[in-house]
Amino acid sequence: MSNTSFINDIAPHAQRILKNYNILASLVIAQGCLESAYGTSGLATQGKNLFGIKGTYNGQYVLMWTTEYDKQGNAIRVQAKFRKYPSWYESMQDLANLYVNGVSWDKDHYRAVVGEKDYKKATAALVKAGYATDPSYATKLNSIIETYNLTQYDTIDSVPDSPEEPTTPTSPTYPSKEYIGKDSEPLNDKLPKDVYFNQLHVSTANGDQVIEVTGVKIDLTDDTNGKKEFSFTITRTADNGAEFDLLVPDNILYLDEKKFKQQKYYITDVEVKQEKSLLTKTVKASHVYLLLINNYVHDTATKKMTIKDSLDMVLKGTKFSYILETKINNFPTVDQENFGDKNSTELMDQVVEDYDLELDIDNYKIHVYKKMGKEVDHTFDSRLNMPGITIKYSSKPCTTRAWGYGALKENKTTDPNKEPEYVFEPVLYCHPDEKKFLIDGMPREADPIKDERCKKASSIISQLKKHVNPYPEITVEVDYQYIYDQALLEIQEDFWKGDTVHILADTGYGITYEGDVRLLSIQYDPLNPYSSPKITFANYRKNILDIQLSYAKKIRDVKRYFDELRISDYRSISV
Repeated sequence: MSNTSFINDIAPHAQRILKNYNILASLVIAQGCLESAYGTSGLATQGKNLFGIKGTYNGQYVLMWTTEYDKQGNAIRVQAKFRKYPSWYESMQDLANLYVNGVSWDKDHYRAVVGEKDYKKATAALVKAGYATDPSYATKLNSIIETYNLTQYDTIDSVPDSPEEPTTPTSPTYPSKEYIGKDSEPLNDKLPKDVYFNQLHVSTANGDQVIEVTGVKIDLTDDTNGKKEFSFTITRTADNGAEFDLLVPDNILYLDEKKFKQQKYYITDVEVKQEKSLLTKTVKASHVYLLLINNYVHDTATKKMTIKDSLDMVLKGTKFSYILETKINNFPTVDQENFGDKNSTELMDQVVEDYDLELDIDNYKIHVYKKMGKEVDHTFDSRLNMPGITIKYSSKPCTTRAWGYGALKENKTTDPNKEPEYVFEPVLYCHPDEKKFLIDGMPREADPIKDERCKKASSIISQLKKHVNPYPEITVEVDYQYIYDQALLEIQEDFWKGDTVHILADTGYGITYEGDVRLLSIQYDPLNPYSSPKITFANYRKNILDIQLSYAKKIRDVKRYFDELRISDYRSISV
């Protein structure tokens, strides 16, 4: 594109700017020519951004290297986010809005440019306002205006009426990532088919070589947040040299889990150890789901978002899709602020927290539940199938109040002696039942939340409500032993993560623990159906008064026991 062709393209838009914003078309055209190299710069071609305006536009931006000048006039190179526009006009309109509305700390910062009829005074006003760091900026603009006679466009007699400006921007949309019944990537075609027992295979990264790994014990952790990883140790023998050598970082492991078969894992860590003539490898692997950490979401969104909106945005451009296993109206609509600008793993963690949901991962399919599992008829009994149980009570995490801080104002002070200025006043959230949980008459204050994304008090309050919790934490962990008794199997249902089961822990001194609890995490060996898994039940909070009443009851029971014992002894002595 020639210089004159570019000017002819943007001149009608500049005249619309003059008509609607009263800013000289010659000035706007000259700025576009200078700052975009007549529409040929990388920023102009990639982002339709003529004026180097930084930030995002409808969540869209491009990263570019740019030349700026320090206070001594020295040129420096920096990388920054620049707004990405759908056309030249939106870029010019954004510049006009800046001149008309000013900046957050001074609404009249560019007021001298608006309405000015002399282009030399307008360019001088820009330099005085500090628009550009180039000290020759005004001179360069004047030269372009004079070379191409741009003042000819400083008339709007022939410009047709246009809709009232500025136009309302539309929100960005993202392609649906809902699962449509077709896998995004088929499994390695060299894996065995129709195998009725669980297996482990190692594969090269390109899938050219696939070998079964045998004789190992898997330690797999699987829970309701979707993140799965496992480890095992293998000893080198005369018969396993090929698979032993393939166990190196970034190669692939395919594991048959209890629920999903041929799950794809990447080897992340390998430790080789030699003791005399004995050579072993300890291998750690992470599920392919964790590869989402390598996908960065550059877009941001500030609006009310459904669960579909969020998942579509997070998974855009990835191989992953999702299946809503719970009806969509059971998920809340969340008022998001600056959602995005993170890797997809971080954003999935945020989605899990914001929408209070649970995940089950089948390779590239993400099953999304409001709450997975069901109540099953199965009892963990210390007298039968539960050799051990650990119950932990802790009041250390208990908190009753916390402060929340949102985004800083754009004109934030750099004076260390002055208090920082925020978009909204810091918020102190106190739990409604705080008075019931005071310790030594004092509240329990949590660490403050500081979130630069939040520009509304309601957003930080939502976070504080999840952050503050006065109830003591109770964790229940059990060791489970499968009992393969046909009669027992007929009356007890099988269980899996998310399910609610009954626990009965009994000793000769009475019941240690009894209740219905929900299985949160399971650590097991999927290659050995006879192995004993380690199970963690949902961490939950219990009212301290209920705990105290429970202990008081136990104390009364103990006292009653000793009273009865003393009465019995007294009677025996009397006789």
